[in-house]
Amino acid sequence: MKPLLTIIIAVEDNHTIEDVRKTVESALLQTSDKVSILAVGDKPVEYTKEVLSEYSEKNAGKIRVIYTDEKRGAGGAFNLGLRNADTEWIAFLNEGDALSKDFAEKLLETADKTGADVVSCASNSPENDTDEAVYNETEELDDFERIAIMCANPGELESKIYKRSIFDDNGLWFPERVSFEKLGVKRLALLCANRHEHTDEKLYFFAEGEKETELQDLYDRLDVMTYFIEECYKREFLEEYPEEVEFAVIEDMYVKTLFDYINITPPRKRKITFLEMLAEAITDCFPEFETNPYYYEKYDDEIKDLIELHVTSPYKFIKQTMKITEIDVQ
Repeated sequence: MKPLLTIIIAVEDNHTIEDVRKTVESALLQTSDKVSILAVGDKPVEYTKEVLSEYSEKNAGKIRVIYTDEKRGAGGAFNLGLRNADTEWIAFLNEGDALSKDFAEKLLETADKTGADVVSCASNSPENDTDEAVYNETEELDDFERIAIMCANPGELESKIYKRSIFDDNGLWFPERVSFEKLGVKRLALLCANRHEHTDEKLYFFAEGEKETELQDLYDRLDVMTYFIEECYKREFLEEYPEEVEFAVIEDMYVKTLFDYINITPPRKRKITFLEMLAEAITDCFPEFETNPYYYEKYDDEIKDLIELHVTSPYKFIKQTMKITEIDVQ
């Protein structure tokens, strides 16, 4: 039977070999017989190659292994996987994460029953708490309205299956050699979809602990979201979904970057130049962003007051936050 779903695994040597085994085995143990696995090593070390080759030899016809010829990050690994996948559906799996054994079976079943081209599930990530809540709140809306709201609240890219045509027909690719490569793509994929469905069963499990954010990661996030703005402009999503696209930029390019910078930078090392650049970036894109209804609803008054201070005077913002070492905006 020809597989329906390819699970693309990005292997970056960021975890232990035991974590890699856990990830690959969770894909191999899927109860559905309609699954193929494509493990993409991002120029892995020799020992990782040996382990991946071992799985390939023992599971011939079930798992393929390919490698990037240079370090391209998870974005490069997923892109190479997309180019080599030949099934109707695709899913993305990170090294270190794991799938429930019925991940593929449950989500393909939901897709078959509903005609959706994106199906999401619950996971152990706080980001995915929004999927179930938003989906339940939008059940009475039409597909256009639901997709719009899901764009503003996309959850995680990985805890979903996608019709491959969403990527092929719309020329969607991941930015490469940068952190936060999934930010824009997960929203663009939803905007390019026709119908989204959700199951509240917890079927995707992210690895515990996250890579610590560094200053270069924040610049990467700005680059990724610049790509997102350009793609939305090119595809006319700014006209179709103006409030949702604006909020995506507010949240991912601006708010998270601003407060991550505060959280990772000691007070006396915070640079006025970085804060000025960030204020200019958001006001140049969306000068009236503080009137966005999603922004207004999501953030509490304390956060909004700090943001207003930042865009008005980065210098006063630095003085105001001198004694603050951590700010939670979730």
